[in-house]
Amino acid sequence: MLDYAKFAVIFAAAASMAVAAVRHCEWRGGLALLSSLFLAAAMNELEAPLRPLFPNLTEPELPLIIAFIVLGVVLAAVHRGTTWQGLNAIYHNRRFPLLVAGLCAVSFLPNLASYRRLWDLAAPQTDTSDLRDIVEHGVEAVGDVLLLVWSILFLKDKFKIFERRVSPLNRLILENELVEIGRGTRRIAYRVGDTGYCAKFYYPKEQCIEALKMQKSIQRDVKWRRFNKARNSSSREVYVYNLFRHSMPPDIRARMPEVCERVYHETWGWGVIETYYTNPDGTAILPYENEMARQTPANREVIYDQAVDFLQAIIAAGALFYEPGNFHVLIRPDGGIELKLIDFEPESKTAIPLEMYCAWFRRRKLIRKSRRYLAHIRKSFGIKSAKRI
Repeated sequence: MLDYAKFAVIFAAAASMAVAAVRHCEWRGGLALLSSLFLAAAMNELEAPLRPLFPNLTEPELPLIIAFIVLGVVLAAVHRGTTWQGLNAIYHNRRFPLLVAGLCAVSFLPNLASYRRLWDLAAPQTDTSDLRDIVEHGVEAVGDVLLLVWSILFLKDKFKIFERRVSPLNRLILENELVEIGRGTRRIAYRVGDTGYCAKFYYPKEQCIEALKMQKSIQRDVKWRRFNKARNSSSREVYVYNLFRHSMPPDIRARMPEVCERVYHETWGWGVIETYYTNPDGTAILPYENEMARQTPANREVIYDQAVDFLQAIIAAGALFYEPGNFHVLIRPDGGIELKLIDFEPESKTAIPLEMYCAWFRRRKLIRKSRRYLAHIRKSFGIKSAKRI
């Protein structure tokens, strides 16, 4: 009877972790792994009921224990983008010592508590087998209860965690209509109602398909990054923005958006909300190559000169900036032209990203890419300016 009671307790702990994994997509891999390990521990209590299924095994519960451990590994691999984040959330939970105590009590402590030689030292010449069994089961029961208590408290602690760690502007994502204003290879930009903000998220899952010309490699990349706070492009964009805001010279900071903060959507994962810049006609500002295509020859020269000056400033500052075409053009109400830096390319796309760690190498590579890109601009739009990098 005690075995069934212990099974029920540890199964309830596994169910709590499963609920947490369903609710928190950004930790799903790590929480699903722990839930499966709890289920494996629960199988350890079903030796008697499982004996008819595996009559030739000394430990009939072993196949199911192995099966749930394998299931946990598979779930962690499927949701690999969130496995480390989930384990990290578990480690940093304020009640982590309670989890450690519970795991110890259901793993090696029962064997230690029932170790015959230790009992012989305390009570030599005495048959302690019955007492050792009672102590062993007692320690396991205490461990199961500790795991259940920890899992319930963890679920309670994290139930409304997003209210404490995302931007206060996160509510705008839920309260306003999101109107698509542009899309790239991985992300879509939305106007957030009439709030004066825009937001960027990865393509919705139903649009991450080959029918929409998304390559398989990009589909896999988006899948594991979507809920991964550390590797999500929008989340990292906020990180780079904050680096720029505190380390770049004033002429670069002046061209950055006033707001760039991390937000979260239950289905789309991590995103970024930014100041929404519009031209006098109300349309969203465009990358400077796109804006050049619809501008007069005189304005093309102005945009080109500003792009050269801005790239030179970024190169001199050694900024974490990798794409020379990532500036946007704002047309002021008086007809003036201003470049804005609202699209922070957060990562290098090379297999060995040395430029992320070496400022000298980053400058040299950006110089080469800028010269090549600006040559393309001059050729495409007939630019006559003598400015070069």
